Amino acid sequence: MFRRFQTAALIALLMSASAAGVYAQAQLTFRSGIDLVRLDIRVVDAAARPITDLRQDEVVIIEDGVVRPPLMFQRITEPAELFVDAATKAVTAEVSTNEGFPRGHLYLIVFDQSHITAGNEQRARLAAEQFIRRQVRPSDRVALFAIPGPGPQVGFTADRTRVLDELARVRGSYQRVATTPFGNLPIFDAHRITQGDERLIMDTIARLTIEGGGDALGVSSSAATGGRAGGGEDLSTARRLLAENARIIVQQTDAESRQFLQRLADVIRGLGDIEGRKSVVLFSEGFFQDNLNRELEAVAAAAAQSYAVFYSFDLNRRGPSITEAYVPDTVQSSEIQGRIAPLGTLAVETDGTLIVDAASRSDETLAQIARQAQDYYLIGFEPSERARARRGEYRRVTVTVSRPGARVSTRTGYALRAEPTAADRQRAISSVMGSPFVQQGLKIDYTTYVIKADAPGQQRVVLSLTAQLPVRATPEDRADVVFVARDVRDGRVVASGTDAIALPESPRAGAAMGTGQWRVQFSVPSGSYLMRAVVREPGGLSGSADRRIDVRPLDTPNVAVSDLILSSHHNAIPVRAVAYRDEGLSGLLEAYARSANQLQTLSLTVTVRTPDGKEATASYSSPLPAPVTDADGFIVRAPFTVPIPTAAPGAYVVHATLTSDGAVLAERTRFVDVVEGTAGPAPTRPLPAPAPPVAPRAIVEGQLGQAYVAELLQLSAGTAFAGAAEQAARGQWEQAEAATHGATAEENFIAQALRGLARFVREDFPGSVTAWTRAQTREPDHALTAFFLGWAHERAGDTRAALTSWRGAAHLDPQMVSAHLALAEGYLKLQQPALARQALRAGLDAIPGSAELRTRLMQIEGGRE
Repeated sequence: MFRRFQTAALIALLMSASAAGVYAQAQLTFRSGIDLVRLDIRVVDAAARPITDLRQDEVVIIEDGVVRPPLMFQRITEPAELFVDAATKAVTAEVSTNEGFPRGHLYLIVFDQSHITAGNEQRARLAAEQFIRRQVRPSDRVALFAIPGPGPQVGFTADRTRVLDELARVRGSYQRVATTPFGNLPIFDAHRITQGDERLIMDTIARLTIEGGGDALGVSSSAATGGRAGGGEDLSTARRLLAENARIIVQQTDAESRQFLQRLADVIRGLGDIEGRKSVVLFSEGFFQDNLNRELEAVAAAAAQSYAVFYSFDLNRRGPSITEAYVPDTVQSSEIQGRIAPLGTLAVETDGTLIVDAASRSDETLAQIARQAQDYYLIGFEPSERARARRGEYRRVTVTVSRPGARVSTRTGYALRAEPTAADRQRAISSVMGSPFVQQGLKIDYTTYVIKADAPGQQRVVLSLTAQLPVRATPEDRADVVFVARDVRDGRVVASGTDAIALPESPRAGAAMGTGQWRVQFSVPSGSYLMRAVVREPGGLSGSADRRIDVRPLDTPNVAVSDLILSSHHNAIPVRAVAYRDEGLSGLLEAYARSANQLQTLSLTVTVRTPDGKEATASYSSPLPAPVTDADGFIVRAPFTVPIPTAAPGAYVVHATLTSDGAVLAERTRFVDVVEGTAGPAPTRPLPAPAPPVAPRAIVEGQLGQAYVAELLQLSAGTAFAGAAEQAARGQWEQAEAATHGATAEENFIAQALRGLARFVREDFPGSVTAWTRAQTREPDHALTAFFLGWAHERAGDTRAALTSWRGAAHLDPQMVSAHLALAEGYLKLQQPALARQALRAGLDAIPGSAELRTRLMQIEGGRE
C-alpha cells in the first residue's frame, strides 16, 4: 500500500487557522496558463450531515508543506425535485445556465475477469443486474467494462437494456493454483516462497515429494522428510528448483495483474473528459501487490484526473472450495487479506470504500451507493512547480477546513496530465459536446432572442452568452466557444459554430475570475430546437449549458411579433438586462406584417412589475411608429424607455403588450435587475476599425466591377443595349447611362444593371439602389448584382440592408472573397466584431486558401472585444 505521510495532516492542523486570514488579505486571481487542479471534497459536521454553506476562505489545501490557495470553489448538489422536472425547467428558463443544473449519477461497473474464479462472477453479475434494474434512475448513466477482454466494453449510456444484455458476457478466469513440472503450487504459496518463508518451503517440498514430484525436484521422500543422510544436497537442489518455479509463477501472475491495472487506468483516463464524480464499482477477488505499486499509483492518478471514486467489492469466498483439487495448507484469511489489500488501496486513495466479503451483501451496499446524494464541493488550486515538471506523477495533498467540528473526505492527491495538443483540445470539446450532462468547470449563462430574418421562411436567433473565465496573462489569450443546435424531432443539426472569446483583463470584485462575453446569430426555420453551448479555457476547464428554443414563424399573413429585447448599459443584447434607476429601462420590440395597413393601429404598453407580477412599479404606453418595408413585407421597430425613479433595487418582470384597436395581439416578458444610480461612461475598449472608405469609381473599376461589365457586354450582344455596355467598358458612364433609356429598359436586366453602375459612379446612391433592385427582380440569382446592390445600400446609409445584400451575394457565390470581406466591414461599422469574425470564418470555410480573409481576420482578432 502507498506510504502515508502523517506529517502532512499535522501541518494542515497547524496552518489552517492562519490560512483563512491570508486568503482574506490577498485577492486571489486565476490567470490563464495555470493547470488548475480540481478535487471534489465532501464536508460534514460532527453529526455527519453535509455542510451546505462552506466558504472558499475556509478551505485549506497543503502540498509538500505549502498552502495552495483555492482559486475555484463550487458547490455541486442535486435538485430537490424530480430530475425530469428540474431539467425541463432549466433548459426552458429565460437564461440557460449550468449552475445547479440537474445531473444524474455516473456509474462505471468493472469486472476484473482475470481475478475472479470461474463461476464466482455469477453472484456479482446478478448483483449488478439487480442494481441496474432497481437503483439506476433514468437520469443516471452506466458504463460496463470487463477487463481484460473479451467481454463488455460499453461507455456511459442511458440504455440500461444494452448494459443488461452485455452482462451475460462476463466470465471469470482466475486459477488459484498453478501447475509446475513437479506438481501443483498455490499462487499465494509462490509469493510466500519468493519472500523466503522457510517453513513453507520445507513443507511444500515434503508435500510435492509425497505427491510424486520428488523426482522432478531431485529429492527422495526420505530426504524431503529428513530421514536419509546426505539429503542436504538433494534438498538444496529442490529448494533452488522450487524457488525458480515460484518466481516464474509470481512473474506470470504479476504480468496478468499489471495488464489489468494498465487497462483499468486507460479506461478511467479515457472517461476523464466527461465531467462529474464517477462511482467505479469494481468486482474482483484481488491480487498481490508486492511488485505493483507503480501500476496502482497510475490507476490512482487516472482516477484523480477523471474524478473517479472506487467502491471495491471483495468477491473472495470464505471456506474451502470443492472445485479445487488441492486446498492450500495456508491460513485462508491471510491470503484473502493479502489479495484485497490493493482493492482497499484504490478505495482509500480515491475517497471510496472497500466492501469486504461482498458476496453476501452486494445488493445492500450497491443500494447505499445509489442513495448517496451528490452534495459536494469542487475546489481548484494551482499545482506545485514539481508537479508541472513531472506530469503524470501522483502528488499527495491534504485538504482541511478551518470550521470547528467539520470533517473533510477527499482523494489523497492528484496527477497532472501531459501538456494538451491542438488535437487534445478538439477532442475534449467534442467530448463535452457529447457528454450526458452539462459541464460545470466554468460557469456559463446564455439566452436567445428570436427576430425575423431576411430570407423567406427563416427566423433569426441571436445568442448572447457570458462565461466566468480566468484572467488573461497575455492579450492573445482566448477561450474556445462552440455551439450546436439540433431539431428536437430528428436530432438533425440546423446550426453550429465555433469562435473564441477574449479572456477578461481583470477579475470581478471579490472573485478569482472575470467575465467574458460573446454573441452570435444564425437563421433557422420555425420549429423547436435543443442547443448546447460549450466554453473551454486554455488550461482545459470547460463549461456547457443546454437550452430549448421554440422559434415561432414571423412571416405569416397575420401580424407577428419578435421577442422582447431589453438593453443593458453598454450592452445592447444582454444575457440578463440591468437597468439603472436614474437612467430608466430601455428596450425594443418588432412587429411584422405582409401589408402596412396591418401595422397602422398598433399600440405598445410596457409595465415593470415585481417578480410575483402583482405590483406595477412603472409603465409606458405609446402608439408605434410608421411601418417601413423589409425583405418581404413591412416592419415596425418600437424602441421604448420606461422611467423607473421609484423602483427599489432588485429583480423585476417587464411585461410588454401589443394591441390593435384594443385587442391584444401579443404579450412578451423578460426579467430585469434594477440597480441604483447611473452606469457611468462606457469602458474604453478598442474595437477593430472598419477598413477606410473606397471611392465609388474605384469600386466599379475594380476586379469585380470589370467582371460585371464584361458579363453585361457579352449578354448585350445583339440587343438594344449593346452600345450602352460598350460605353461602360470604356468607362464613359454618362454616355452609358443615357444609352439605357428606352421603352423596354425598365424591365431589362442589362439596362438596369448598367444604370446602377453609372449612377453609383456619379454617387447617386438612392438611384443605384432603385436600378439594381429592379435588376435583381429580373435575375434574383445573380451574385454580382447582389454584391453591388449592397454597396449602394451602404453608401445610401442603410448598412443593415447592405448586409442583407452581401449575405445574398456570399450565398449565391461562396467563392466571392469580396462579399465576405464586405460583410465583415459592415458588421464592424455596426460595432459587431464577433459577427465580423463569424463572416470571415464562414468565408474561410468556403475558401480556405484566401490570404485576404485570413489577414483581415487576424487584424480583427488583434482588437477583439
